[in-house]
Amino acid sequence: MEDTVIYYSGRNIRNLVRLADRDDDADAMFELGYRYYFGYGVRHNIAKALLWFYNAAIRGDADGCYMMGTMLSCGEGVELDDEEAVYWFLQAADLGHLDSMNELGIMFAEGYGVEQDMEAAREWWQKAADAGSEEAKENLERSA
Repeated sequence: MEDTVIYYSGRNIRNLVRLADRDDDADAMFELGYRYYFGYGVRHNIAKALLWFYNAAIRGDADGCYMMGTMLSCGEGVELDDEEAVYWFLQAADLGHLDSMNELGIMFAEGYGVEQDMEAAREWWQKAADAGSEEAKENLERSA
């Protein structure tokens, strides 16, 4: 995830939970999800990762939205749901998240959760490429 930043790398889980709960801190929520997803400093737990990503996402965290889309499009920790994945990728893309724009291009190109539409796919890849995504640029070149 080229857009992902760990905001509280020096904090322990207990402090992150306090920040998330007390301050309603979406960054802390995302980091908790990230840590549970990858097992960084805690035992790998997809269910807890999904919960924290969701909480971050509904508060407008672009990385949380992206991870919701990713988990839904892979059926990881949740039933595979491409339509719902597109919803979350759109939320993140609207917040400027490059990986989500690239994923939307893939979803449109393949017809996952949306009607297949190469024009829409190229538009998403172009937006991401214009903003600096090398992967989207490669996808755009391959689609020509």
